[in-house]
Amino acid sequence: MLKIDETTRANRQLTPGTAVVSIEDGEPGRIVRVCTHRRSGVGAWSYVVKTQYGREIWEAGELFVPARD
Repeated sequence: MLKIDETTRANRQLTPGTAVVSIEDGEPGRIVRVCTHRRSGVGAWSYVVKTQYGREIWEAGELFVPARD
């Protein structure tokens, strides 16, 4: 099982089309593109995510990638 820090680090390299879920409210979505990069320029700080309600900006630490069967 991944720790939060490891999960957040893994979330900094997500590609467009990746299915994600908000840890805030369980809302599903798909990555559209990186919104902002980290100060170091390596990895994403936030993403534009397409949800059933439209496009939203989610921080990398506020989402997780569900396991695929």
